[in-house]
Amino acid sequence: MHLSLIGFMGSGKSTVGAYLAQRLDRPFVDTDKEVERMLGMSARDIFETLGEPAFREAEQDALSDALRPNEPIVLATGGGTPCAEGAMEWMRRRSLVVALQPPMDVLLARLLEGQAERPLIHDKHGDDLKRTVERMMLTRAACYGSADVVWKQSLDTEEALDDALAGIRWRLEP
Repeated sequence: MHLSLIGFMGSGKSTVGAYLAQRLDRPFVDTDKEVERMLGMSARDIFETLGEPAFREAEQDALSDALRPNEPIVLATGGGTPCAEGAMEWMRRRSLVVALQPPMDVLLARLLEGQAERPLIHDKHGDDLKRTVERMMLTRAACYGSADVVWKQSLDTEEALDDALAGIRWRLEP
């Protein structure tokens, strides 16, 4: 069974996903990177040039393509990927879906580090950034809440990641 990681931007999906893929000896796929590869430009350039609808359409194509094969993978989705119509149902049919939900202060610190590359928040600062993130998280709460598993613990160490993986590994077996 595939393992799909969902959560808000900056929640650690790409970092955690790459680590788990290595530990599980599986290929790692990041839908954001796949969209950039498919369209030949960065996410920010896609948003600015082609618009968010074009990004979201390519994102759903990347999701569908990633989970279609039977060879198990670890998938990191974009923050909005699972919230598109039918996406979560597809993901839950084909994979174990784990939502990453770090504390808000950790999330905001991570978002500030890579803010320039994140088209939905690149121009937000201070309280405006926090309000924007809180509003977006609220609109996605039901989507993220329908994951099979939610990890709220800190996953900043290999030990924490290994402990989290130990709790779900049995669910990944055929």
